[in-house]
Amino acid sequence: MDITDRFQYFDHWTKEQRRECFTRAYVRQFEPEQVIFVEGRAPVNFVHLVLSGKCMVLQCLKLCKFSSKNGATKYRLADALPIEDEVSQFHRRRSSRMIELEHSTLTADGKFTSLGKTLTASSCLKPTESLVANQSSGTTLYEYHFVDVSTYACGSVFGVGEHMDDRAVVARDRVQCLLIPRYWLLQKSQNINNMWTRVRIFLNQQQPSRERLFAWFLGELRWNKYRTRTKKAAVRLKSNATRFCDVPSLCRIEQSDV
Repeated sequence: MDITDRFQYFDHWTKEQRRECFTRAYVRQFEPEQVIFVEGRAPVNFVHLVLSGKCMVLQCLKLCKFSSKNGATKYRLADALPIEDEVSQFHRRRSSRMIELEHSTLTADGKFTSLGKTLTASSCLKPTESLVANQSSGTTLYEYHFVDVSTYACGSVFGVGEHMDDRAVVARDRVQCLLIPRYWLLQKSQNINNMWTRVRIFLNQQQPSRERLFAWFLGELRWNKYRTRTKKAAVRLKSNATRFCDVPSLCRIEQSDV
């Protein structure tokens, strides 16, 4: 049985298209809690079709924490990290490489000097490290909250270009996926009647946006505050005024082994 026969998306494909798909696609297995897909991280984005297992869509909410005039803690949704497509990534890497080769020379001790400065491991900070350094200076405080948005089971498809701002697909258990290059799958011969575009629109409609998740987060905060306030108010109430004589006699009879 052909592996593409398990999905209705390939029913209209010819044998030549299936053969070309097998030369471009491959099956990959992911272990539990392993990151399967993050938009814009790989040089070539792949459409993932789940063959077995379950995986979850994990949303990272980057929140700016600040205090209001009355001292209450407030949150504001920070901007999401920009996502680059394959073409933008290619041009950015090529331009940065050309600039690096143009302005760098190799010294005698084996280090590169660029524009009169020696580049070492300590001077080349990653974006995450620079973010932590900015947070430690006390200018802006950030909090990161992760929300389980949805679950992909066997037969699901993702990675077709849907909104993945600060989102990642993580394996719940052992997962096997069929990976097909997106640029090839979106070509006209494989995208008859804009089928994959409609799949992308469907995924965008079913999954909540960052703004909607942030509104849900604020609602959970208000509910927790109300629950804590109600519990403290109940504890401060006076004790029950019921006396011993108010208890029925049948309830006061001691148990015996007679």
